[in-house]
Amino acid sequence: MKNRRGLAWLFALLAVLSFVASACGSSDSDGASTDGGSSSESTTTAAPDTEGLAELSGTLNGGGSSFQDTFQQGVTADFGTLVSDAGGSGTITYTKSGSSDGKKGLADQTLDFAGTDSPIKDEEKPNFGDREMLYFPLVGGPIAVAYNLEGVDSLNLTPDVVAKIFQVEITSWDDPEIAADNPDVELPSTPITVVHRSDGSGTTKNFTKYLTKAAPDTWKLDSGEEVEWDPKTQGAEKSTGVTSVVASTDGAVGYADLSDAAKEDLSVAAIGNSSGDFIAPSPDSASIALGAAEIADDLTYDPLNVDAEGAYPITSPTWVLVDAVQSDQGKADLLKAYLNYALTTGQAQAKSLLYAPLPTELAEKAVAQLDQITVG
Repeated sequence: MKNRRGLAWLFALLAVLSFVASACGSSDSDGASTDGGSSSESTTTAAPDTEGLAELSGTLNGGGSSFQDTFQQGVTADFGTLVSDAGGSGTITYTKSGSSDGKKGLADQTLDFAGTDSPIKDEEKPNFGDREMLYFPLVGGPIAVAYNLEGVDSLNLTPDVVAKIFQVEITSWDDPEIAADNPDVELPSTPITVVHRSDGSGTTKNFTKYLTKAAPDTWKLDSGEEVEWDPKTQGAEKSTGVTSVVASTDGAVGYADLSDAAKEDLSVAAIGNSSGDFIAPSPDSASIALGAAEIADDLTYDPLNVDAEGAYPITSPTWVLVDAVQSDQGKADLLKAYLNYALTTGQAQAKSLLYAPLPTELAEKAVAQLDQITVG
């Protein structure tokens, strides 16, 4: 289908343009309008500081959020090469397992850091005892409503229609409510197969949190890392599991990070935002949402359904969660060096991987917070 080929083409084009922009020292890696320019993106794309990398050693084991996995794999691999070239031996691994599992692993101290798309819940706090935890924002990005529908190249969906689809209240693609916002699309009568995450997921948390905000009178399943989906829906583990099922099932629809949807060459819907405009998921439309979000003192923030022209409404934050007090100096040094790289030079990779780089203000606050990581 045309839109599937278009998304794969976008993925490849952004990779090339991001490389060119980084080589030229530019913070804007494609030609689309961002309605905010450099004020909404991290501009720290200078050559990495290699001082001290030769002294790094040991291993950091991270895991959790599958939403941030594509970015993590790129950044940790590049950072590892940088350390090795400098003569150091520090290595970092990241294994996607879902945000809930990542936070549990950090609480149990089987992980050195956790990737999570949602803050620690009140019921999870006792698992961490009196340990102080720090949130380091990593990137942001669109949660795409990805679909597989033969012959349909583009699709507009309002928040209420998205809610009804995922609650199995709209069950056929030619439903009048879908047709109303797609007058030029020939919609087939194909039954809709809803695919959702079966594991505890920050992506699920943010997707359902968005629906509670944008469709409060329609969405009835509440918000959480796990929700009570209708038994007629189909579950799959991790974002890649969701996109794999959608890709193999005509009529299927699911939610996943844009990078995983692109890997399966899936079509993605434009979603009605708070301004009433249909906005397609992209690094630029996600950047607008990130730039409009308020930042809390602990560096948590919420870009979902922000009121900003051109913002993609289902834009997710994602963080690296770490202990403020580390038990080992070597691990502390490696952790701080890795986070510093991800928050500065590593941000140049974001657009090429279909994420949005952090706004400059947020990235700078996160780098300043590195001083709060101590050994004791």
